Amino acid sequence: MVIALLITAALICAVFAFLLSTAEAAFIRLTRREAEEIASKDGGRGRSAAVEMILEHPVPHTAALQMWRWLFTTAVVVLITVTAVLAVGEIAVAGLLAAVVLIIGGIGISALSPRRVGRAHHMLVASATAKLVRGLRLALGPLPQVITGLGARLVPGSGENDQGFFDDEEFREFVARASETDLLEDSEAELIQSVFELSDTRVRAVMVPRTDMVTVDIGTSLAEVMTLFLRSGYSRVPVTRGSADDITGMVYLKDVAFLEHHLRTGQVPGAYEGRDSHSITVEELQRDVRWVPESKPVSEFLSELQRESTHVAVVVDEYGGTAGLVTLEDLIEEIVGEIVDEYDTAAVEVEVLEDGRHRISARMAVDDFAELFNLNLDHEEEVDTLGGLLAKTLGRVPIAGSEVEISGRGETRVVLRADRLEGRRNRVSHILAWEVEEHRGARAGLGTEDEDEAMGIHAEEGAEPADEGQNAMAVAEAEEEAGR
Repeated sequence: MVIALLITAALICAVFAFLLSTAEAAFIRLTRREAEEIASKDGGRGRSAAVEMILEHPVPHTAALQMWRWLFTTAVVVLITVTAVLAVGEIAVAGLLAAVVLIIGGIGISALSPRRVGRAHHMLVASATAKLVRGLRLALGPLPQVITGLGARLVPGSGENDQGFFDDEEFREFVARASETDLLEDSEAELIQSVFELSDTRVRAVMVPRTDMVTVDIGTSLAEVMTLFLRSGYSRVPVTRGSADDITGMVYLKDVAFLEHHLRTGQVPGAYEGRDSHSITVEELQRDVRWVPESKPVSEFLSELQRESTHVAVVVDEYGGTAGLVTLEDLIEEIVGEIVDEYDTAAVEVEVLEDGRHRISARMAVDDFAELFNLNLDHEEEVDTLGGLLAKTLGRVPIAGSEVEISGRGETRVVLRADRLEGRRNRVSHILAWEVEEHRGARAGLGTEDEDEAMGIHAEEGAEPADEGQNAMAVAEAEEEAGR
């Protein structure tokens, strides 16, 4: 009689452990829309409130499910072992018999797979077990929260901030596995991963830097700004008063073209009666500016632009100065990749020359450069671009012909030479790079002799190297010009 009761209890505990594992898999699969569908079919049976509470507080419910599952699993092992001892009498034989029974039971459960059942019928299982899961959570009182709090202390990031049933990391891993097994195309997997990364990407990473902004002065005439639009290819240009830090508005190509057309056809709006395109200034056409801090997440800002029907905004830094310009196209490119229209000219970031050298944009990220030449530059955390790396190693602002050697943390050595200058300030825009087997006269932190003579610098015995302040200034100026 006792043995029969023990076996019955073991079977009941095994069923409960199986059910809880199935319920956990079902709630992981359940979405908000499906939960609302369960609630609409509830019919006053109380499952709606239970499902809602589970989805609002997934972490303690997950902990409660795991605790009860381990409790029932442990009870199964203990009950089977005690039953075997009572049935056989010999402890060694009883232990062997209990192990055989547990192995056979484990194989059977593995073949049926409670998690697979829960995922395949998640709505049915979630609806049927919602009140049970909620009741088991309440039965443990504050214990699940205490356990999750302790886990957060031992393993930071594993507490109440977790998503419980809904784990982003598990979903990313699923996407990666689906791509590896050809369930998803590589392009589709990259698109999904880009969406996840939006929340971690800041506006400063996607903006057009201040040094590359095309602006127009507030007193510029209608005819002049039209010429600027046609030459630059842009359709929206910030209006400034003296400098880029004083932006008064934004002028749009459509507004200028609309007014130009009416001036040519004689259908002049009343406010511009008797005037021509040379007497009308952009101050009269400018629209309000949308401002955004450079630290705002891209995902949040994208939603704001969609709600406001705005396509461009001026980015401000922590001091209130203009850091750059960001457009809706810049944000979308973070998801779908580079977008090039009929009027864009695609700039080549890396050009392989006939002699085996590479002509590289000074704006290339240091990580991309390190990957290109198989260098280990993890220690270069102070600079983001290749131009900044050249300036830091050189110790001053580079000019055409400035040359250094980069060795990383391996045997590979790469020579960098400033190649092209652009802009009003004549900053380095492109850098020549090539891998060398032996030193070719490049000296880390020093320029070439020709360059030193051109700058009026002569290396003398006992001369002190450039101090850290000069190095920092050189890096800052190179990073700014490289579009940091």
